[in-house]
Amino acid sequence: MIEVNNIKKMVIKGLKVFKNFEIEFNDDTNIIIGDNESGKSTVIEAIEIILNKKYANYDKYIIEELINKENKKLFEEKKEYDLLPKIEIYAILNLDNSCQNNFDFYGDHGIYINKEEYGIKFLCQFDEKFKSDLLPIINEGKIPYEYYEMTWETFKGDSYNVLKKPFKYLSIDNSKIDSFNTFNYYNKTLFHNKFDDAQRMKFKNSFREKINDLLDDVGISKIDDNHRFGIDNKKVILENILSVFEEDIQIENRGKGKENLIKTEIALSKASDDIEVITIEEPENHLSHTNLRKMLDNIRKSFIDDKGNKRKIQLIVTTHNSLIVSSLNISNVLWINNKEKADSLNNLSKDKKGKEVSLFFEKSDNLNILQFLIANKVILVEGATEYMLIQKIFRDIYPSETLDENKIDIISCNGISYMNYLFIAESMKKKVAVLTDNDYKTNVKKIVEINEYNAKAINTKIFTDNNIENWTWEVSLYNLNKEILEENIKLKKGADYFVNGEDFGKYLGKMLNNKTDVAYMIIERDIKLKYPEYIRNCFKWIKE
Repeated sequence: MIEVNNIKKMVIKGLKVFKNFEIEFNDDTNIIIGDNESGKSTVIEAIEIILNKKYANYDKYIIEELINKENKKLFEEKKEYDLLPKIEIYAILNLDNSCQNNFDFYGDHGIYINKEEYGIKFLCQFDEKFKSDLLPIINEGKIPYEYYEMTWETFKGDSYNVLKKPFKYLSIDNSKIDSFNTFNYYNKTLFHNKFDDAQRMKFKNSFREKINDLLDDVGISKIDDNHRFGIDNKKVILENILSVFEEDIQIENRGKGKENLIKTEIALSKASDDIEVITIEEPENHLSHTNLRKMLDNIRKSFIDDKGNKRKIQLIVTTHNSLIVSSLNISNVLWINNKEKADSLNNLSKDKKGKEVSLFFEKSDNLNILQFLIANKVILVEGATEYMLIQKIFRDIYPSETLDENKIDIISCNGISYMNYLFIAESMKKKVAVLTDNDYKTNVKKIVEINEYNAKAINTKIFTDNNIENWTWEVSLYNLNKEILEENIKLKKGADYFVNGEDFGKYLGKMLNNKTDVAYMIIERDIKLKYPEYIRNCFKWIKE
């Protein structure tokens, strides 16, 4: 028996960047990520269009802004009636099937023929009643937007009434700086979610009566024997003048960051009892690191009630922030990557050693995880020295190419085991290479383990120097470039170049003790070096 009310899946066709796209949601937390212009905000907009009938009262000019540009271009080139661009949005819902009213949304009028589901659909298309009149214009490649119609329908086949939403829904957009419109919408939504129809009517009627009485009380109602001042009820609407206060101060007067934090806190505090689905666009906007942590803590706490039970809230968040991704558990990530379907990481579980990988990143507070998830191809390096030098090395080996042109991101693990990244990469089928030391001095089995891993892996590979004497990055470079490095490395009198009590010689000793300084010197002077074969092999593989 389904006892939750939320969004199961969205299918979006012809809306903005999406030609044909679908995204399946988790019942609780959903973190939508993607590159700029990938469509994160469009997913939230599609939800708004479906549930709130957004654009229902707009001028038809808005349709041109909403139509997918590729579909529009195809029609203008072909000039065929059947190619007139249109928009279709389907929201497949999870609804409590013990509630009789929910069956108003149940039927086979959805996206799948002869399949009964709960849902709502939106269509924006040319009205065929005008086909014969407008066909000559259409055949010229012109789109008659004024003759388009927007329709909302439940899967039962009935017209959808926005006053009878399938669940209580609140949208918070922290990406826009527009306090008046934001709070006007936000305050109205809270008012409607807090009180039922009968209560709201009672409050509004009482409000109008008291406003009229107030004119008499202050003595300005009478003009003369035949005329008096009164209230224009069209101008004084209770919902339009409501505001939300904290400690007698309006939220919008507390600064944008505080405003966003409080808005989210209020929404979460009302969740489950009053609101079942919440969407938040870019909650990180205008928040300091401290306040962002506070917001994330509030979000985590909102899913547990006072008795320790899990609350039935669906949260859908879009973000560009790695802290949000790692803190809200990367297994909740939905990744938009210019595909027909959003990739989900909800199958992440335990690695081969039994460790919960998503919890590992949550506790590590990793700031690179979002870049890793969004990237097309990745080279992982273990430290600052490798990170500094890798772009120069690629440029030296491939003078006419760049990493960006090859869609390759360089990410430093910053002490995090690269195997945690590879576990995620395998799940996402992402091409990831690792450049690592063979660590012969501390781990004589590492080369064998790497070769065994590479023999089985497909999308991920680990590259290291197979010469056990070249146990770390600096040793490999030094052994290939002794003469030119010794010409450029400056030694200090009396300096101790021993490493862990072992004498590696003055020059290699300095390289090992001053890794960042030597790397910076190589870059600054643009010293041309020979590079180890394992680095060349790494570049060759990741480029393929």
